[in-house]
Amino acid sequence: MSDPTSRYPEQPRQPDDDQPPGQPPAYVPPPGYEEYAPRQQAPYTGDQPAYQQPYQQGYQGAPSRPTSVVAVIGLVLAFLLSPVGAVVSAFGIGDTRGGRKAGRGLAVAGVVVGVLGTLLWIAGILAAVAFVRSAATTVSDVASSLSTATELPSGLPSEFPSDLPSDLTDLPGTEDGAADVSVDSCDALVGGVATGRVTITNSTGAAASYVVNIDALDASGQEVGELYAVQDSVEPGQSVQAEAFGYVDAGADIASCEVSQAARTAG
Repeated sequence: MSDPTSRYPEQPRQPDDDQPPGQPPAYVPPPGYEEYAPRQQAPYTGDQPAYQQPYQQGYQGAPSRPTSVVAVIGLVLAFLLSPVGAVVSAFGIGDTRGGRKAGRGLAVAGVVVGVLGTLLWIAGILAAVAFVRSAATTVSDVASSLSTATELPSGLPSEFPSDLPSDLTDLPGTEDGAADVSVDSCDALVGGVATGRVTITNSTGAAASYVVNIDALDASGQEVGELYAVQDSVEPGQSVQAEAFGYVDAGADIASCEVSQAARTAG
């Protein structure tokens, strides 16, 4: 007789042909039993991670590592003495190897800064050497040009006599040729020597020679020296440049020069 309160109706039992006589028939679960049957967990084989109890009491962080003093000193020296700082920072990298001490980043930065600073030092030294060589060459060239400039041409005396005529145009066979002369440059050199350059244009119809007197003036317009230029055989209408040489007062600076007088002679 079936139980009306049972969820699963009683199923008639079928005789089992393989079952020995005299034994009860094997149990056959009703349909849908597997859905509600309790699931069994797989036995623990050791492959699953063991459950770890979190630290709740008495937990303390790992002890802090000391910072490498060598790495700190190397970084400071890299900014002051780059070559020394690079070497000390390299020792700092070795001091922090294996995590024994903190500050490996400081040591690496010290090596980088030290190497860059050393390269800048080398570039600066090379630039200074090149500058000194260039300056020495320039001084040598200037000294050579001064020694050449102070040598007066063979046609002029090393010192002008004091009894030169006050007016060159008063000499026999001369005439005023100041209108044919213009001053291009005028400078004072060492030892009171002065040099200049003039342009002479022959405005006559015949070849002419010129003796030119130039006054050297300072910034206030006062005369501080005299220069002379001599040029032979300037063809009619021809323009030539002539060098002028003379002397100025000791320590005087030439601000400008002007033609004082020019004697023009035929030939």
